[in-house]
Amino acid sequence: MQHSKLSEHTFKKGKFITPFNSISVMQALSDEKSWTYGRMPEYLWIGLILDHFGRDDGLRKLYSIISELHKLAPELYTVRISQILKLEHSVQRKLYNYINKVISKETLSPLTVILTSSKAPIFAECFYCPELSVEDRCSVLTETMCKIMDHQSNEATDIRFVALYFNLLSGKLHLLKDQIDLLAIYSTTEHTEEIMRTVRPTVRSLEMMILQFEDTNSIYLELFWRCISEMTECSIYSMVFPEETRDIDIYMENLHEIFAFLAELFTSSSPLDEKMNVILGIATYSYKRLKECYEHNLSNSISGRSCIRVLIEDYIMMKYLIKNEALHENIWRDYQLYGIGQYKLVLARHRENGVLAQSHFDTRYIEALVNEFKEEEFIDMDTKYFDKSNIRLKAESVDEKELFGLYYDYDSAFEHGLWGAIRESSLLKCNNPAHKYHCIPDVEDVNRLKSVLPDCIMVMNKTIVFLNELYGIPEQLLNEVTNFEIKSITE
Repeated sequence: MQHSKLSEHTFKKGKFITPFNSISVMQALSDEKSWTYGRMPEYLWIGLILDHFGRDDGLRKLYSIISELHKLAPELYTVRISQILKLEHSVQRKLYNYINKVISKETLSPLTVILTSSKAPIFAECFYCPELSVEDRCSVLTETMCKIMDHQSNEATDIRFVALYFNLLSGKLHLLKDQIDLLAIYSTTEHTEEIMRTVRPTVRSLEMMILQFEDTNSIYLELFWRCISEMTECSIYSMVFPEETRDIDIYMENLHEIFAFLAELFTSSSPLDEKMNVILGIATYSYKRLKECYEHNLSNSISGRSCIRVLIEDYIMMKYLIKNEALHENIWRDYQLYGIGQYKLVLARHRENGVLAQSHFDTRYIEALVNEFKEEEFIDMDTKYFDKSNIRLKAESVDEKELFGLYYDYDSAFEHGLWGAIRESSLLKCNNPAHKYHCIPDVEDVNRLKSVLPDCIMVMNKTIVFLNELYGIPEQLLNEVTNFEIKSITE
């Protein structure tokens, strides 16, 4: 399936709405009507037959079975197993005896781990095979489920064709001649043939039409998923990216030399220059974050994402301040007071509510910082964005929309603990279809995220080039940093 472009989404009230969801009549199916949760368990018996006998032989046997089912229960319009189990016991027994003449009873025996004698006595009596252990039966079920969980797979489409064909026998569904012609060639045409690229979508769309008059059986679905999930173990796997082991000591040494040069330039020539103080303060903060990331091996960690996010925001903020210097009187002083005002707000809350003795928030130290250059009673606390625009708008105004869009939002998810970041970093995937491919907590820290080091260097180099434009960094130092090439990572 081709993914829609961002430009094809509708932006409304702060939300990007997909092309499908923009169509009023389009709605996502409920779980009970979805393929994976609702329909696949009902049609699993068909999947077992197809998997056991292969497509050609399996479809022939199924045609014979559903034809017999239609004769025995002409009022039935679905091959959902839950509806077959509601037929009179005499009808069920005739059907199951016929099935056992067409196929071996071992084929459907795996379902008896769910359809036990207490839940489906006739089915269990006809298909239970004592020589097949519970483990063996569960294994067959999960292997078959793996092949048919994707509703667009060839195997799932074959099952959906059988369900559709039976519904046509019941007379519930009426099709156009062109649709009937396509269905007529389905069972005798290999999936590799070009015509099937048209036939398969037709089968899937027509099978969806059955949902209009089919009843869902939530009791059976709950039974199925509870039994199959409880009787099988998790099969865990994770994405483990290469560990960051690259040596960038030379880069960090040269970076240190640049910041040492700029610090000396500030103290010796412009110690009272608020503009230079702010710019170098922001840049030095970025340098220290990168230094922490590298020296403490955080490149593959959640904390590493925080590092690259800060580097990007700092870089955008520096460019924004410079661009708006002439438009915003005292922008350098206001920027400082804005940040100190944020500190004052937190300080005020701690004063009123108290703070733990061992808290990392040190009231006395923060109080000293807040009152460092201006009595706090004269410092307002602005809870809005600095200069009344968020970082996205600031990025756009300094022509860094792409840098923001490609990196910042992604790394912000880790900073704010949004679900995407939680899923990527803190949950492991279970590869068991019986567990609906759920996730489990990564308590043992198995996950290893992709390294942020190349991105950190890229943004830091942008910062250094920007500082060079303002203050002029010695060419040799500048080239040693900006021309640094990080090697490809190896295991």
